[in-house]
Amino acid sequence: MNEKDKKDLYKEFGINNPDVFFEGESDREAIRQEILGRIQATKEIHSKQQSRPGVKRNFIGMAAAIGLILLSAALMLYYNHSGAQSNYITVVVPKGQTREVVLPDGSTVWLNAASTLKYPKKFGKKRMVYLLDGEGFFKVVHDEHVPFVVDASGIMTNVLGTSFVVKSYKSLSTMSVSVVTGKVAVSDERKQLSVLVKDQEVVYHKDHRKPSVLKVKAQEKTEWNSGKVILNAANFEEVILALENAFQVKINYDLDKFKNCSTTIKFDTGKSLTDAMETLKDIQGITYQIKEKEVLIVGSGCN
Repeated sequence: MNEKDKKDLYKEFGINNPDVFFEGESDREAIRQEILGRIQATKEIHSKQQSRPGVKRNFIGMAAAIGLILLSAALMLYYNHSGAQSNYITVVVPKGQTREVVLPDGSTVWLNAASTLKYPKKFGKKRMVYLLDGEGFFKVVHDEHVPFVVDASGIMTNVLGTSFVVKSYKSLSTMSVSVVTGKVAVSDERKQLSVLVKDQEVVYHKDHRKPSVLKVKAQEKTEWNSGKVILNAANFEEVILALENAFQVKINYDLDKFKNCSTTIKFDTGKSLTDAMETLKDIQGITYQIKEKEVLIVGSGCN
């Protein structure tokens, strides 16, 4: 049976092409129930063909055969998907914690609070890891023959061996790459954005997709792994997220009022939330109220 005949058959019986219908499906029981439901629905549509029982029997047999084919294809896709996933390790760091991860080549990653990293159990011709959310401080073992690449929401950081910080929280309007030692190349899906050396940082604005290269003290951007958060000329949303992640709270404020605020702040995650909020109060002129795991910030903001 050629492809056209198969598509016509699927269409006649009201059954989707399995290559389309089962894309991304991972629940075997749901797959089985969906197929059985479609076969039953198709049988009911054609139940009026009582005057031609031979045709009915042929149809039921054909529908059942197609259902078996679809189920087999779906389960094959499921096992292939599961097998591919089993080759990866995913590390999730909750709020209020940081964690060190040793990669298969001996490179290390310090993950900040509320971060998720995915990497293969074994590297191949390229050392590719995925920062799915959050912030990581990477110390990469040098290997001139096997490039090391961090994919953070489509922004690629390419190195041979160096140390750098990638910050890519989904809730922030920007992401950044800061070089502590060595050199890195940063690119998106279309082109190379910049080549950075020590104490340089590229900030990628998600809305207009334009990078900005800044001079920074990159070592300060790694201090969170020892409990000290240092943010220089940071957007207010970035400061708030750092406080939320460090102290495991939800902070409510008027984003429109504070979106243009730029804040430089240092706080110690080993001290209390009140200490950090008092520091922010002195710097930004806000008032706040803490109630259990929620904080309310009010103030005039920034024009």
